[in-house]
Amino acid sequence: MRVCWLAGLILGGCSGPGPADSIKEAPDPIAGYELFVEAEEALRSAGIESVKWGLTPYLSTETLLENYRPILAYVEARLGVPIDLMVGDNYADLERRLVEGEVDAAIISPYSYVRAKVEEPEIEVFASQVAQGSVSYGAYIITREGSGIENVEQLRGRSFAYVDRRSTSGWLFPAARMLEEGVHPSKDVEAHFLGSHTEVFEAVLAGDYDAGATYEGALGEGRAVNPDAAVLLRVIAKARRIPHEAYTVRAGFPEIGARAMGQALSEISTATVEGRRLLLPLMRLNGFMPVDDSHYDVIREVESEVRKAGLEFAP
Repeated sequence: MRVCWLAGLILGGCSGPGPADSIKEAPDPIAGYELFVEAEEALRSAGIESVKWGLTPYLSTETLLENYRPILAYVEARLGVPIDLMVGDNYADLERRLVEGEVDAAIISPYSYVRAKVEEPEIEVFASQVAQGSVSYGAYIITREGSGIENVEQLRGRSFAYVDRRSTSGWLFPAARMLEEGVHPSKDVEAHFLGSHTEVFEAVLAGDYDAGATYEGALGEGRAVNPDAAVLLRVIAKARRIPHEAYTVRAGFPEIGARAMGQALSEISTATVEGRRLLLPLMRLNGFMPVDDSHYDVIREVESEVRKAGLEFAP
């Protein structure tokens, strides 16, 4: 069923019509009407006159707002309640705001979600992304040409740029990959945490650090913007695949509100003209899908492996 569903999301169907026939129009505005009416009533009855929605600062604030505004404007129109966007100061800041109920909803890294769920079990994940035809993405260890680094073993004693200790692809999964090769991610390298994937990409490209950890999207988009990066940056190792970002709501947020936001997101896909317009700033995305907590069990498994190595974790 999942294969068929993904085919429908990406191509507009599982079999039959050719590509020209698979292009769909924007969703019928009547679809889900009762759900959205009930959700709006529930939110306003709960005193929620606007949904405070947080974004993780894995890219620059300007880029994030530009990327997500079109999508969340669509959700806002369907929901009938304004959405106020904000970007966390860092990964931990947004995680704290979600746990403490300062934001109603958030798009957080898979690892931040797992950490937040431990702190506040009542937060809920209601959706995730499909990108480049996949429900997961890759984490890479990269270096610059001329560094003399050809494999993970040669990272010993070299400077290494991570993103954040709550970043899944910019810390947790690359750390696990290094441990597989017998390299300790903090003791065997000179570790630095730069705060965003953009910072890691640019710092390794500039030669400020010998190597770094990032995700496939940041690497691909960075190479597209900077042609020199396509030549100068190399991938020396890939980590295990990671489920995409968690779309979450705080504890106590009306369940029907989360369901309605998930419904609105599910209507956005590259199978429609309108969906392609909304997703244009996030060219990797094909659309969105409903998920539950078990979708992120692999994060818990990898975290357990890494903790056994005695690594330092942010509180």
